[in-house]
Amino acid sequence: MKRSLYTLLLIGTLGVSLHSCTSQLEEDARSSIPVKNFFTNEEECNSAVIGIYNYIKAPYNKYGYDEIPYAMLELPTGLFDNKAQWQFASDYSNLKFDASSPDFSIWWESCYKGIEAANSCLRYIPAVKMPEGKKNELLAEASFLRAYFYFQLVHIFGDVPLKMEPTANPADALIGKSSVRDIFEKAIVPDLKFAEQQPLPATTQGNGRVSVMAVKTLLAKTYLSMAGLLKEQIFYGLAKSKALEVIQSNKHKLFESDQELTWFNKLNNPAFDNKEEHILMANYAINNANSSLPVYFLPKEVKLVNALQFGGFAPSSFFLDAYDPADLRGRNNQGFFMNAIQIGDKKYEFPWAVYKFMDPGILTTAPNSAKNFPLLRYADLLLVYSEAQNEADGSPDQAAFAAVNLIRKRAGLADISKLSQSEFREEVLKQRYFELCAEGKIWFDLVRTKKIFDTKAKKMVDLIGFKLPGGTIFKEDNLKFPIPSREVQINPLLK
Repeated sequence: MKRSLYTLLLIGTLGVSLHSCTSQLEEDARSSIPVKNFFTNEEECNSAVIGIYNYIKAPYNKYGYDEIPYAMLELPTGLFDNKAQWQFASDYSNLKFDASSPDFSIWWESCYKGIEAANSCLRYIPAVKMPEGKKNELLAEASFLRAYFYFQLVHIFGDVPLKMEPTANPADALIGKSSVRDIFEKAIVPDLKFAEQQPLPATTQGNGRVSVMAVKTLLAKTYLSMAGLLKEQIFYGLAKSKALEVIQSNKHKLFESDQELTWFNKLNNPAFDNKEEHILMANYAINNANSSLPVYFLPKEVKLVNALQFGGFAPSSFFLDAYDPADLRGRNNQGFFMNAIQIGDKKYEFPWAVYKFMDPGILTTAPNSAKNFPLLRYADLLLVYSEAQNEADGSPDQAAFAAVNLIRKRAGLADISKLSQSEFREEVLKQRYFELCAEGKIWFDLVRTKKIFDTKAKKMVDLIGFKLPGGTIFKEDNLKFPIPSREVQINPLLK
């Protein structure tokens, strides 16, 4: 059953918690009482904040057959070939964005459900008696998560409704769009600045909850996006400074190979989730949730024991060939891709597939996985710093070279040095493709930089006017996904 924003924003009045990984509605313990009456003690407040995290995961889970909202951020980049037998996936590859797509609705709904839940927490928790430190920590988490959802919305839909209070009556839900600038300046940045000053733990401490370093990382990424989307140079300096705070804290580091495991095995291993390189993840082990993302990347040619085959897309041959021959990330079973895997005494062979999120257990047990999905990781932060420093100061400094070289060295590549500003910019943006592909980050880069990686020419080029492998030419209008048609039908202010 689908719900419009109008319906979603009645949560505060109806007291219904809308949580779903399959776009169905489920009620929790709050469904029989008004939301404001739920916040009576520390335990209930903590449960309410934990509930906000659920809304992060919905876009990364499959529904129906071959369908997953996450794919709409990857297929338009030209890096992947569509393998899904599903019309909307084919449309994404050709930049045909139909407002009736359920994927747009799932992104929209999950973000606004999360925002409404955060609004309720921020409205009612301050009046609850509990230790001030714990109260401020919960408020910081809710603020961060609200900022995170708005960060997703502006990069996916552009101008969207700005709602900072829980819904008190139905009329509150019928609101128009606010500009991207207003969303950044009135919601995302203030929320993150508030959260940054509260007593959050330095890292996730293994529990997957928001940390100070996660706040600083998202704030750095926010400033970098503001520099591009608002076209204001000052934000590069702010992004540089904030990213540098994370680097100099020494709280996170890249995974490195040792005698037991390669760095990639650690990146891909659930035992290393919420540690070291992972600053923030969508956690599936919490509340016995399961991710269907790993099976989405497994080619249909692989026969699963307890499920149908689903493989949705595969890396294009041009993208695979664009990796330097020495780059471990492009090698079979050593990096981000694979065409075979050994499980016990059995070898599975298939067309090239994304190995980044592979959970071998799905081959022999069940299709769902407790493997977490990376939302913020240290490699991304290093590249944010490098890009921001280069743009803020007019040329790369030694710290920026060092940050990029950490990533290159781990991938088996030689260090770089003595590059001009434009040469370094090219290198950083290309490394974002090679390092962060299939993580839902590249679309956001397209939106903020209006540059795209030409996999055939192996260089960055202007996005507008670029011809995708399927022949479709990128236009300015393609940089925003349409607001779901049902939302517009119910609320004409969204037109």
